[in-house]
Amino acid sequence: MRLHRNLTFAVVDSIRDIFNEGVYADKAVEKALKRDKRWGARDRKFVAETIYDIVRWNRLYAEIAEVKLPFDRDNIWRLFSVWCILRGIALPDWNQIGNVPERKIKGRFDELSRTRKFRESIPDWMDALCVAELGEDLWTKEIAALNQQASVILRTNTL
Repeated sequence: MRLHRNLTFAVVDSIRDIFNEGVYADKAVEKALKRDKRWGARDRKFVAETIYDIVRWNRLYAEIAEVKLPFDRDNIWRLFSVWCILRGIALPDWNQIGNVPERKIKGRFDELSRTRKFRESIPDWMDALCVAELGEDLWTKEIAALNQQASVILRTNTL
């Protein structure tokens, strides 16, 4: 997959708005998709999925990239680089991305994947509360199941 500069900048700007300005993710995605009417379905899909994916897995990506809130522009580019590397997308040679240590990122991902709160990208308080309520084994199974993408089911009514 080839990254296009205008799509990538839309993603980075939206991530900045979400985390630093407190804009809701759906509003940020809507604004990003209105940026350029010439984008096709694949471009829109890339922008929306990337924004939602980085927001959903923020704790894991931020820990791998070793960045903290509030994110400056370089930190957001670092988050985006982590997302690309974990997805197997080749990083372009842009000034904003710079030198990214791919092996370190993959090693850090393997290391953090052993800890449930990072692997599932949930807050500490939620992990502690659910372990207390459900128990260690059941909570591990539940959170893994909750992080699976739901299949699409189309329901129709007969007339």
